[in-house]
Amino acid sequence: MEHALTGLEALGLLAPTEPAPITSTDAEVGRRVERARRRQALTGEGLGGLVGLAKDQVSKIETGKRKVHVRELPRFAEALGVTVGYLLGQVCRPTLAMAHRLAGNVGPDEDSNAKRRALELLEVEDILAQRAEWVPAAGSRPGKDVLRFAREEIRTPPRNRDEAQRQGKRLAEYTREALGLGSHELGDLPGLIERHFGVDVALSPLGTDVDGLCVHGDSVALIVASTDFSQGHVRFTLAHELGHHLFGDPRDVIDEDAQDMFSDSQQERRVNAFAGHLLMPEEGIRETLGWLSAGRVTERSIVALMEQFGVSLPALVYQLCKMRLITFDQGAILRSMHVGDLVDRHPSVAPTRAGITALRTVRAPERLLTTAAEAARKEQVGLGVVATLLEREDDEALWDAVMEPDAEVFA
Repeated sequence: MEHALTGLEALGLLAPTEPAPITSTDAEVGRRVERARRRQALTGEGLGGLVGLAKDQVSKIETGKRKVHVRELPRFAEALGVTVGYLLGQVCRPTLAMAHRLAGNVGPDEDSNAKRRALELLEVEDILAQRAEWVPAAGSRPGKDVLRFAREEIRTPPRNRDEAQRQGKRLAEYTREALGLGSHELGDLPGLIERHFGVDVALSPLGTDVDGLCVHGDSVALIVASTDFSQGHVRFTLAHELGHHLFGDPRDVIDEDAQDMFSDSQQERRVNAFAGHLLMPEEGIRETLGWLSAGRVTERSIVALMEQFGVSLPALVYQLCKMRLITFDQGAILRSMHVGDLVDRHPSVAPTRAGITALRTVRAPERLLTTAAEAARKEQVGLGVVATLLEREDDEALWDAVMEPDAEVFA
């Protein structure tokens, strides 16, 4: 399946993938079909409906008992969001293969700025991997231990609400312990995610239709979040999408709005519990309440907790309810309050207004930006690659910033 040319391809910055001999057996093709189906969260019956086959025929294909005919390959590729070459086992660079799958998920009439930004970044990464002195993403040793714990020690999907809460909290507490975070607030969350888990993080003002996006699989891991939301909202989105990655969500493209993130799915409840306990550890909340209000939840302490942990009012109220520090009826009253007025009444404990202020900033993945700037100085890539990462004009000001050895490239 082919996709429309992106801006990078049209400029000739993205090299085509060289075809390789096709030597896959029916069983190998079937395994790729099954793997791609699971990533799309499709059932065998669902895939069969898209390609015009019965569920048992799809099952036979996935087990290698039935061959995929040549005329059926494009239908399977389109339904699964992959290329025909992927199904046939052609050699393809992982990042570019993921970009092809993502492009297949972006329809011409679909308003998905998050997907388009992710596609842009994947294509930039592929360019840099080919032309620059490339350092693949790699997490820290503690981060790899957290990933192992999530996928080996918490393998069973949650069966009910309580189990989802326990699993999410357990992983968050293990993460904080493994990374030595204690009960304190997290500072640079995008940097922490990149440094410890090898997941690239990009922030952009992408509108409010989608909160965030996680793309992972085949040695690729990327989280994109929209900064048209408040800083507290953005931080919860980042922690939520990290939860999907750590728990090994089988979908390779996870794009969600608030309705998706807070659905009745046990998997969503689990990653929400992880995000809540990662950002707002119970011990840290109790310490702050003890310092401010003798352990009681007051209007002023609510504002102080939003400021300290950099979270939104809904996320904080949800956590306080789960900790049974307030009732769900009290939480409903708090959520109905105008958050701006609430913060305005207590400026002494909310000097930055982090819980409610939207900065609409642009942040490129550190690994990509550092590599692109160095590659541009060595004339391995054009300055347009750096401009794409920073979402700014390729002009003299950018040229001066990148080419000056001690320049502040990231401003």
